[in-house]
Amino acid sequence: MKVLFVPRGFPSEKDPMNGNYEAVQAEAIAAKGHEVSVIAVRWRSMIHLFECGKLKYRKVGNVLVCECNGIRMYPFRIPKMDKHIMRWQFKKFFQKYVSDKGMPDIVHAHIISNAAYAVVLKENYHLPFVITEHWSKMFAERISKVTMRDTFAYKKADRVICVSEALAENLKKQCGIQSVVIHNMVSNEFFKSRKIGRHDKLFRFIAVGALRDIKRFDLLVEAFAFCHFPENVKLDIVGEGIERPLIDSKIKQYGLENQVSLLGLKTPEEVSNLLCQSDCFVLSSRLETFSIVVIEAMAKGLPVIATRCGGPETFLRPEDGILVPKENAKELANAMKIMTQHNQDYDAEAIRQYCYDNFSQDVIADKIIDIYKQVLQNNN
Repeated sequence: MKVLFVPRGFPSEKDPMNGNYEAVQAEAIAAKGHEVSVIAVRWRSMIHLFECGKLKYRKVGNVLVCECNGIRMYPFRIPKMDKHIMRWQFKKFFQKYVSDKGMPDIVHAHIISNAAYAVVLKENYHLPFVITEHWSKMFAERISKVTMRDTFAYKKADRVICVSEALAENLKKQCGIQSVVIHNMVSNEFFKSRKIGRHDKLFRFIAVGALRDIKRFDLLVEAFAFCHFPENVKLDIVGEGIERPLIDSKIKQYGLENQVSLLGLKTPEEVSNLLCQSDCFVLSSRLETFSIVVIEAMAKGLPVIATRCGGPETFLRPEDGILVPKENAKELANAMKIMTQHNQDYDAEAIRQYCYDNFSQDVIADKIIDIYKQVLQNNN
C-alpha cells in the first residue's frame, strides 16, 4: 500500500519537534511494510517567492519526506483568497511528487487545518483520505468561526480518527461528525530504556511541553511552591515558548531557583534520557486532546500526576498515577506530596507493559492500517 501523509510539518535539526507526532506515526506504518511518503510544506512570506515550488527529498528511516516551500499572502492577506492560493500550490506540489514517485493509494491528513489539501486531491484525483484529529483547538468549548470554516473537510473525508473519546464527543457535539477513536502512539525509542534506579536522595518531578498558557506551567510552579519541599526535591520543566518569562518570574517570586529548572527545548532523545532520570511526570494542562508526553513517561515506567483536562482521564488508571482537577494548584500540590511519599508503591514494569500493550507503535499502527483497508475496500 502506498500512503501519503499530509502533516503540519516534519522534524528537522532546526525544529526537532515540528510534526514529530506525524513522523512517529508515518514510521510505524512504514515498519509494517507499506510505502509511506510525506509532503511537508513550509508556508512562507512573499519575500521567499523565488524559493517556492522546489521539491527536496530525503529519506528518514523508512519514510520518504518531500519538503517544499509555499507562499502565503501575508501581510496583505485576504483569508479566503489566501487559502485558495495555498490549495492551488499544494496541488502543484502534488503533481510534481506524482511525476517523481507515482500515485499513492490513500492520503492521511493530520488536523483539520491541513485536511483541505486532502480534499483537493480527492476532488481532482479521486484519492480516498482519512483525517486524524489531535488539534487542541477542536477540543475547545466553543470552536472559533474561522476554524469551523475548515470543518467541511470532515464531511469529505472517508474516515475521521480522533485520538481520545473526549475529543470524538466534542466533534460530534459541535460539528456533527462521527469518528473512530485510535489513541496516540509512543515511539519505540521510548521503550528502549527505562527509569533509572538511582541511589541518591533526590526526587525529581518532570514536566514537558510548549510553554503556552494552555499548559499551565505557571500553575505547576505555584503548586510546587505550596508543597514547601526540602532541597532534595526538584522540578525540571522541558520546553520553550512565549510563557517562559512568566514562568521564570514565578520561580524567582517563590525563591525556587535551586529547585525548579527551565531546561528549554530538547530533542526526543534528550527528553527520553531526562525521563529515565526522573521519578514522576506531571501534567498541569488546562486542555489536552490526549497527551503524548504522558504515555512517553509511562513507557519509562514513571507514575504520572495529571489534570482532568480531557485526554488523560480516558486512559490513566489509579495504578498508573493520580488525576486531579484542572486549574487547582492546591490539589496538584497535594498529589505531588503524596507522590513523594508513595512513589515506590507504583509498579514501574506494570506501567511500562500497560503502555506497550495499548499505545506502542506496533499496536496503534495495526489499527490505523485496518482503517486504510476498510476505506480502500469501500472505494473499490
